[in-house]
Amino acid sequence: MLVKKFRLPVKEFLSKKPKSAKTSNFYFRYLPNQLSFDRAGVVISKKTEKSSARRNRIKRIIFEYFRQEKSKEKNQEKSKEKNIFKTGVDILISPAAKIFKLEAKEIIKIISKEIILIK
Repeated sequence: MLVKKFRLPVKEFLSKKPKSAKTSNFYFRYLPNQLSFDRAGVVISKKTEKSSARRNRIKRIIFEYFRQEKSKEKNQEKSKEKNIFKTGVDILISPAAKIFKLEAKEIIKIISKEIILIK
């Protein structure tokens, strides 16, 4: 699971009127933040998927992707100098209904390709 520091407070975030981007598989809302790291949140409505177990499975997969990316960043920072001008982004992700039919590896591939579009 993603550390609480890197999780996005969703209600507070939505009140700030974020920018949005829509791809075929995800709906992204994002804003730059004043922190030196990215924060991520996932919202899945009951209209998209009735089963809470399946909604939570997708949330875990997406949060696991971000956790792995954070560990990659830490390894890169240890080997290189720290970048003082690095800025963070708050990202809220809402998956489309067709994501629920895919395996975890496929979801991670898709999100890694599509998250680059908004950064």
